[in-house]
Amino acid sequence: MSGRAKLPLAVTVEITSLTADGFGEGCVEGRRVRLRNALPGETVEGQLFKRRKGYWLGEAGRIVGAPSTARVPAPCPVAARCGGCGFQHVADEQVLAAKAQELRALLDVHEVHVERWLAPVAGPRLGYRRKARLGVRRVGEKVFVGFREALSGRVVDMTDCAVLDPRLAALVAPLREVLGQTSIAGLIPQVELAAGDRSCAIVIRHLTAFSSEDLVLLTNFAVARNVAVYLQGGGEDSVAQLAGPRAPLGYANPDFGLHFEFQPLDFVQVNAAINRRLVRSAVMALAGTRRVADLFCGMGNFSLPLARSGIAVAGVEAGGNAVDRARHNAVHNALADKVDFSVADLYEPDCVPAAVTAADALLLDPPRTGAGANLPAWLHAGVERVVYVSCNPVTFAADAAVLAAAGFQLAQAGVYDMFPQTAHVETLGVFRRVRGAG
Repeated sequence: MSGRAKLPLAVTVEITSLTADGFGEGCVEGRRVRLRNALPGETVEGQLFKRRKGYWLGEAGRIVGAPSTARVPAPCPVAARCGGCGFQHVADEQVLAAKAQELRALLDVHEVHVERWLAPVAGPRLGYRRKARLGVRRVGEKVFVGFREALSGRVVDMTDCAVLDPRLAALVAPLREVLGQTSIAGLIPQVELAAGDRSCAIVIRHLTAFSSEDLVLLTNFAVARNVAVYLQGGGEDSVAQLAGPRAPLGYANPDFGLHFEFQPLDFVQVNAAINRRLVRSAVMALAGTRRVADLFCGMGNFSLPLARSGIAVAGVEAGGNAVDRARHNAVHNALADKVDFSVADLYEPDCVPAAVTAADALLLDPPRTGAGANLPAWLHAGVERVVYVSCNPVTFAADAAVLAAAGFQLAQAGVYDMFPQTAHVETLGVFRRVRGAG
């Protein structure tokens, strides 16, 4: 198979392994090939669409012979194309085991030893997703609203979604219809959907102004569907509510008697059930500590439960809007005197906030890029424990090696399936200082 072969290219591949992002991998004429919707043990016919450094990428079609015993019917009719999910064709237990194994393998690469592995934590497999960004595309007289296709980036022609909160899934088809009736249907690149415990919201990103007739259409839609509709004509500061319920979105964490209010574009964990279990585990892991610095604290998802449990907490976050929301929620839950929030870019060179120097424990919940270059400076002699929550096992493993070099033992680690049916996974690691080490 020449590197100059014209694409798309038909191939027949014996699949020998499964990549972390759900592609079946094999070889054709000495070249690595990865096919979406293929599983180890299968021989499949497929089409190659893209070249990547070191491998070719495509989609599986017909299975030649017997399918893998791990294969299950996908609950969604567009799962084979949709980039919103990558594992609907794989048995749940197989996916969870693969995610746990990926974490083990990455820690092994960095020679980080785990004293005790936690059992993988799973929850609802469908209907769990309370936030989503969907693309919008006009095709002729139709408007599609959906996730983007895995390989092409085109918007999937979908009218429902198996992983969205059912209230959000029910909005997809009518949203397609109303956006298609507007005068600027071809100039709406995306929408964001958000669900609180009691209400839902839609943010419509538009590249030019809606007409007065369009605004009437969208207002009627908001009233008929009892959903808050926001318009976004520029950056996040341009978001303004057009119509629908005016009460803020919110979610409860009954384990700690808390209620969080948030705006549609705020970051919240997409899976409420798994988030509750993750928060509970993190708080238990920090029991007995006096002062915790919650770094990358967001709107207080961990800070407020820690404060409710009697620990003094100082949260630090780069985004001023997130810190404003955290402070609001502290007041909303009568915890303003128990927790302090401040704004700081934790990736800035030599950033060591006062919250860190006063702490005897850290809670880290960084973006996918990891804790950053300042991590060693945060591990001062007074820090005895670090609880690390990660959405990227690659950067978690690299940061675990930094912690190990500083004298911290990874006492517990495990995966929480925050994003079922996808390649993403949440990791919890509990590190304890070993005195005399480092």
